[in-house]
Amino acid sequence: MLAQLFANGIIAGSSYSLIAIGYTMIYGVGKLINFAHGELYMGAAYCFYLLYILLDWNIYPAILLAVLVGGLLGIILERVAYRPFKDSSRLVPLITTIGASTFLRAVAVLLFGVDAQSLLKEEAFQSAIDIGNITFTSVQLLIVVSSLLLMSLLWLLLKKSRLGKAIRATAEEKSSARYVGIDTDLITSLTFALGGLLAGVAGILVGYDQNISPYMGILAGFKGFTAAVLGGIGNIPGAVLGGFCIGLAENLGAGYFPTIFQDSISFAILLFILIVMPRGILGEKKDGLLS
Repeated sequence: MLAQLFANGIIAGSSYSLIAIGYTMIYGVGKLINFAHGELYMGAAYCFYLLYILLDWNIYPAILLAVLVGGLLGIILERVAYRPFKDSSRLVPLITTIGASTFLRAVAVLLFGVDAQSLLKEEAFQSAIDIGNITFTSVQLLIVVSSLLLMSLLWLLLKKSRLGKAIRATAEEKSSARYVGIDTDLITSLTFALGGLLAGVAGILVGYDQNISPYMGILAGFKGFTAAVLGGIGNIPGAVLGGFCIGLAENLGAGYFPTIFQDSISFAILLFILIVMPRGILGEKKDGLLS
């Protein structure tokens, strides 16, 4: 049982890490906690539901377009809820993202209703895979593999590409980045897009595995935020570490405590972090997002 719980924690941690990376990148570049980030996760999942289930598209173009919609929602969110208020008190854009979160959930309820929906339509990705005493479904294995692949690609993007260097420079010192010719508004918008893309992938894969609802982004967003704080907000390696820690903690805890307490574990971890180590496991960033 312990091995299966550990595997379940890795699966959950993979999706939490993708969400946490979005939180930490947006905080690093824009100094904003984006409380609508969970709705990007939800929005991409419902876009996939619309294309794949309701319009009967092929699964692969449906996934691609739905993920791109997650990135597009990120850009729209930056333009509407962040950019007009970027020079205001930090509290103002924080409140606007909360409003955007409520609005996006209301739109999902209006269009698709409040009931949970299944994304299962065919046998693709539903087969079980046994590795020793551990059982995965194909989609659960895909969650882990795709998450690790996307994290690796993001690392290479930030470390090796000109865009990545511009993002890191903007996160480290926005005024200096602007002085050397970097369009920091564009970089901020692209960072929201990258966060939306990663959240969209997580939303589609987890939704395929567990069903979707207009409220799925609330808890997922909170756990992603907790993971980002646990690892050290503004620190991408910390976000990944925090995501896996949250996934393992809640699944191992569910094995030894009543399952009703599974989601409460994340709340308890957040309170513990804020009291004992408010800078997170990896502490204050030393070299931008990749410290």
